[in-house]
Amino acid sequence: MYKSGKAWGQTEEKADHLMDKASSAASHAADEAKQKGEHAKSSTQDAMQSAKSSTRDTMQSAKSSSQDAYQSAKSSAESATDKASESAKESKDEASGFLQQTGESVINAASGAVDAVKSTTAGAVNAVKNTTAGAVGSVKSTLGMSDDGSKR
Repeated sequence: MYKSGKAWGQTEEKADHLMDKASSAASHAADEAKQKGEHAKSSTQDAMQSAKSSTRDTMQSAKSSSQDAYQSAKSSAESATDKASESAKESKDEASGFLQQTGESVINAASGAVDAVKSTTAGAVNAVKNTTAGAVGSVKSTLGMSDDGSKR
């Protein structure tokens, strides 16, 4: 029995030794799994941060492009408005010049008509005066009167 007790003791010792090895391997595997998990977590956080940063940069770039497009459209609209305003002003100035020339032509024509009426009226007045003077002279001659109105 001594031999069997000795064998039993050795078996127990080997079992304890194997249990210690298994426990150590399990602990080592748990530590390694924990490290890999922390590394995966860190990598995931880095990837998320990179995606956030990339998204933020893309949004900023899109915003900047939108603002540039807005400014360009605004500038084009202002330029078109300025050109239309200038064109309208030029058209107004041309119309104003045309109306001024037309007004001057009407004034000149009216002035010429007034002068013609004055001349015609003066001629008619002179004709009436001459005719009247001639008629008065004929009446006086018929009545035998002198130019001063006394009888001859």
